[in-house]
Amino acid sequence: MNAESTRARSRRYSAVKARFFAADLIIMVVSLVIFQLFLSRPVSRFALGLYASFYANCFVYTCVFLLFVYIAGFPLHMAGSFFLERRFGLSDRSFGSWMTDEAKSVALSFALWMVCVEVFYLVLRNFPANWWMIAAFLWIFFTVVLARFLPVFLIPLFYKYLPIEDEPLKERIVSLADAAGIRLMDVCQIDLSRKTKKANAALVGLGKTRKVILADTLMKGFTPDEVGTVVAHELGHFKYRHIWQLLAFSGALTLAGFFLFSRVADRIAAITGANGISDLYLLPALVLIACVAGIAILPVQNLFSRILEKQADKFALRLTGNDTASFISVMKKLADMNLAEIDPSALKKIFLYSHPPIGERIRMAEEMQGAHDR
Repeated sequence: MNAESTRARSRRYSAVKARFFAADLIIMVVSLVIFQLFLSRPVSRFALGLYASFYANCFVYTCVFLLFVYIAGFPLHMAGSFFLERRFGLSDRSFGSWMTDEAKSVALSFALWMVCVEVFYLVLRNFPANWWMIAAFLWIFFTVVLARFLPVFLIPLFYKYLPIEDEPLKERIVSLADAAGIRLMDVCQIDLSRKTKKANAALVGLGKTRKVILADTLMKGFTPDEVGTVVAHELGHFKYRHIWQLLAFSGALTLAGFFLFSRVADRIAAITGANGISDLYLLPALVLIACVAGIAILPVQNLFSRILEKQADKFALRLTGNDTASFISVMKKLADMNLAEIDPSALKKIFLYSHPPIGERIRMAEEMQGAHDR
C-alpha cells in the first residue's frame, strides 16, 4: 500500500473515530437522562426497601444503574472497539477473544465504580458540612494509587510478558536508562500482536517493579535505533515526573470542581425533588454533571498533556544524540501502523489529542535539528 492510500485510510479512520466519540457522549448523556427521569425513582425505592443497611441498598441500586448504562452503550462500544478495528485492518482477533477482555474490563470497572459510589455516599452521609473537600481528596488519593500501581497489576491480566531475546537491544535500552539516571529492573515485551497491529512501549512500576515494556509489534517493525527513540520518550516522562504533574493538575481541577458543585448541590436536589444530595435517586444526575464537567475541561487537560508530550519528545532527541532521522522514521511508522492522522483539524486536536499530532512532532524534530546544525 502506497503512502497516499495509507494517508487516505488514516483520514477516514480518524473521521470515523471522531464520530464514534461524539456518538458515545450523546448515548451516555441520553441514557443518564432517561434513567434519572423514568427509572431512578422506582429503582431507588425498590433498593432502599430491601435491607436495613443503606450501603447494601446502595450496592443494589448501583448495580441496576451501571447495568442499564452499560447495555445502552454496548452496541456502539462493540462497533467502535471491535468491528471498526477489524474493518481498517488494525486487528484480526476473534470475537471470543475480544469478549474475554471485555468481560475482564467490565468486572474491573464495576468494582472501581462500586468502591467510588459507596465511599462517596459514606462521606456525604457522615460529613455533610465538608463532604466536598473530603471527597475531593479521597478521589485524588484514589487516582494516584491507580496511576502508580494499576498498570503493574493490570497488564498481566490482558497480556503475557515475554523475554527479550535480542540482548544488544536490551543492553541499549538499559544504557539509555542509565544515561537518563533511571534504574531499570527489567526490560520485557508483551504479546500485543494477538490483539492489535498497533505499536507502543511503556515504563511502569516503582522500585523493584520498574520495567520497560515493549510491544512485540514494536520489536518486529522497528529498527534498534527507532526502538531506542520510543523508549527514550518514555524515559523522558519518568525523568520529568510527568505522571505526577498530570496528577497534580487533575487534582487541582477535581478540588475546584467539587467545591463549585457543593455551592449548587442543595439547589440541584431541590429542583429534582430529591431528599438532599445524599439521596440515591440523584445519582444519575450527579454522574451526568461529572460527565459534562469532564467534557468541558477536556481541551485544557489535552493541552497540558500535549505540552508534556512535547517535552518528552525533546528529551528523547537529546538522549539519543539528536538522532532526528530515527525520530522522524518512528513517527511516520507509528502513523502508518496506528492509522494516525498526520495533521488533524483544530477541533479534533482540541478534543481528541492528548499527544501532539504526528506532523507537529516531525516539524519540531526538524527545527531542533536545524538549530543544532547552526
